[in-house]
Amino acid sequence: MKKKGSAPFGAGMSSLMMVFVVLCLTVFGVLAYMTARADNRLTQRSAQMVQAYYAADAKAEEALARLDAALLEMPEQDALESAGFAVVSAEQPLTGELEIPVDGTRVYRVQVEITGGDYRVTARQTEDNIVWEDEILDVWDGQ
Repeated sequence: MKKKGSAPFGAGMSSLMMVFVVLCLTVFGVLAYMTARADNRLTQRSAQMVQAYYAADAKAEEALARLDAALLEMPEQDALESAGFAVVSAEQPLTGELEIPVDGTRVYRVQVEITGGDYRVTARQTEDNIVWEDEILDVWDGQ
């Protein structure tokens, strides 16, 4: 007589399948956790960079407000220097530049032109302040 209810593969095969499924779920869980951690670090770094940028932008706006107030009271070149700007060109129109460090690698630069007691912002940009040195490779020129 045949035994009723016996599994064709036995209990060992189902246990192996269960171990394999648990192992796969564990690996996928660890990978998801590592990805989430990396995304969190990237988000924090990005938030710090944006915060530093807007802090530098606020300092630039304060310097422009000081320049605006100084232009009402003193000559153009003296007003530039009292507001913290460096004189780039003393010819007309008078040009001044202000550099504000954003973080360890970037600088916020504002350039203004002054004509007739009024100023105009001509450049407002963020630049890297790291000097890259290119390594010259000795490459075969075909001769």
